[in-house]
Amino acid sequence: MLAEYPDREEPAGLAALIPIHAVLLGHEGIAISRLGQDRTADVLISALRARGVGVSHLQSDPDLATGRLVIRALGEPTLVDAHAAYDQLQWDFDLADVAQGADAVVFGALIRRSGQSRSAMDRFLDECKAALRVFDLANRSGPELNRGQTLSGLRYAEAAVVDDCAINSLLPGGVDKAPQDAARELLRLGGLKLVLVAQEGRPPVVYTAESSCTGASPHRRDTHEALIVGFLHGVLAGWDIEASLDLAQRVAGHVQEHPGQPAPAELLQRP
Repeated sequence: MLAEYPDREEPAGLAALIPIHAVLLGHEGIAISRLGQDRTADVLISALRARGVGVSHLQSDPDLATGRLVIRALGEPTLVDAHAAYDQLQWDFDLADVAQGADAVVFGALIRRSGQSRSAMDRFLDECKAALRVFDLANRSGPELNRGQTLSGLRYAEAAVVDDCAINSLLPGGVDKAPQDAARELLRLGGLKLVLVAQEGRPPVVYTAESSCTGASPHRRDTHEALIVGFLHGVLAGWDIEASLDLAQRVAGHVQEHPGQPAPAELLQRP
């Protein structure tokens, strides 16, 4: 979707921000979504191309508008359209080719609000035979999650990114439990390999069935996607969880201090 600030417009949503940060780390980043045939789509595609993101698999909808997010000086961000083009994501064999060649896929809850897009995304994820599939539940359009839609998405995930809201949506009363107990329940509930708890203002924590690892500095919402991509960079390079989380926070710090700048090679070296 396109985020509209009082003074600028820029890409928003996981489908845009995850590949943007992947490109900044030297990877290929591909956006998967569906846009309208409107000015908003033109602006969004131009912005993604300028950042090196692959846009050839973005679908075009003749009827529905491109998703928009309005951020005003006061108040919470507002999704403009209750029904947008991404709600009509269609399955096609081009998506199968992307899925089968992917190393990692990050998807969110918003793409699952429509039965049509949910079905297409499930087929896509089912084709991701070699990819690490990450369900980001901390990036969402509102303060609540649909538990049924979320549980159906967990079936296709190997890892989940959660915050307090996501924990409570999946495990009612979960934030009142010891953090490690809630994390273990989530691991079992989703059949996950790991859970990354990324709550703004607190250090991120990664839980696996065997261990846990806590980051060194508080998580910031404005570097959320950079944290995820940095973590994936380490994991896919074969680093252990502790080294991958350390890298994730260093990448997030770089993005905070140097927004839009590629990560220097020395930043991506294992300590």
